[in-house]
Amino acid sequence: MKHFMPILIKFIVSFLILSFFLTPFGEISFLDILLTTAILVTLTYFAGDNMLLPRTNYTLAGLFDFLFNFATIAFIVYILTNLKTGFLLPSLFAAVAITVFEVFFHLYLVKNIFPDRPTKANAKTIEFQTEYSEELIPNDKNDD
Repeated sequence: MKHFMPILIKFIVSFLILSFFLTPFGEISFLDILLTTAILVTLTYFAGDNMLLPRTNYTLAGLFDFLFNFATIAFIVYILTNLKTGFLLPSLFAAVAITVFEVFFHLYLVKNIFPDRPTKANAKTIEFQTEYSEELIPNDKNDD
């Protein structure tokens, strides 16, 4: 239940951004934008925000979000419309706008949703101990 609010926030903002940038297409409908938003939010929340963000830093998570958003939006717009050209630039602008939103969304997630996950500041350091021996070359029983 704690994931419902972040998914809802991400869905609403992503829908508004996609509507703004993809509406100039005459061939893309409201339901197509809704479907694109649902696919995009579902995949990026569970793959990027839930799995990648707690294990990496903000930069890597943001880069993943940008690349994944651009590829997904461009692919879905290409599939849903009959346009062969002219869909990459609006997809790029939409991906950049969603990535800017994701920067603030990641801060919200780390502070409110994943506060108990370890960060670099409070992570336990791993101490390794080396093992050594006096012999550099093992004894051979067949020495002449």
